[in-house]
Amino acid sequence: MNDTTGLTPYDLARAVEQNWGAWLERDRRVATPHPQVWASAYRECERRMVLELTVPDQQLPFPVQALARFRRGNDRERDLLVDMARIGRDADPTFVVHSQQERFELKGRTGGVVITGKVDARLRVGNMKTGAPLEVKAWSQNIVDRIDTFDDVYENMWTRSGAHQLLAYLYGANEPFGFLLLDRSGIPKLVVVELNDTNHERMEAFLARAERVVAAAASGTLPDYIDDPAECKRCAFYGTACNPPIASVGQDVLVDPELEADLERWWATRDAGRAWRDLDEGLKKRLRGVESAVAGHFAIAGRWGTYKRLELPPDIKKQYTIADPKGRFTLEIERL
Repeated sequence: MNDTTGLTPYDLARAVEQNWGAWLERDRRVATPHPQVWASAYRECERRMVLELTVPDQQLPFPVQALARFRRGNDRERDLLVDMARIGRDADPTFVVHSQQERFELKGRTGGVVITGKVDARLRVGNMKTGAPLEVKAWSQNIVDRIDTFDDVYENMWTRSGAHQLLAYLYGANEPFGFLLLDRSGIPKLVVVELNDTNHERMEAFLARAERVVAAAASGTLPDYIDDPAECKRCAFYGTACNPPIASVGQDVLVDPELEADLERWWATRDAGRAWRDLDEGLKKRLRGVESAVAGHFAIAGRWGTYKRLELPPDIKKQYTIADPKGRFTLEIERL
């Protein structure tokens, strides 16, 4: 319908958003079974990994907002590679971005392929022969802000699979190092990834897990449930292909990587925040009435303002007082 008579600008804005969502829904793709583990599909739960190989279509569908974030991430990853290629031509030293989406296979100890994937690109600097593997990620800004080294990528369950993904490329090609290119506000962050002893052990564990998963999928068996209710409840198979015997404790599991990143940051800065608040309150109390002063390297300027309040007789106040059982909400957060 193209007749917009009587529609307000707010109606039109809402209509555009709804059509945007409908367009994303039409572009939704249903996963199909596959025999090997994707390099980006490391999971803490091996049962989930088997289900992803055998019945991926039984996962709960992502909400349309998640589809929008995935599309934005894909667009940003592509744009970053384009920008990087342009920058490299005039850089000092020059560098080249090449071999984009190069297929990758990693065999297990029995000789069969168990992990597959595609490396986003290779970065060749100066006289390097082949170039180092380069993986691009457009994760949440809050998550990227907490990443300074490759070990930091392992600290967050939402980024751990991406860490294993690049390690698989390095391990399979026997590359000594590679890079994670992380999107963020401002200049993107380039994180060095080395195939050192620690990362080699991580990759050996991933490879062994992938071998068990592929073997279980081929034999039609499922590994035991993982003993982690939070992991189960954030899994897309929970309540469909997988129903673990989880004891209900009446708690919701909020599956939101940005929320988890914010909570981690809040926890890390809470003591500093409390100290600042106490200092702020103490200074305001101590300096009340000081209109102009200098203390050390600080200039102090205060001003008085009119404060108005409404005073009512007790009987009138009681008559118009309403008790709202949900008018006040307190929140306590503890780290598990």
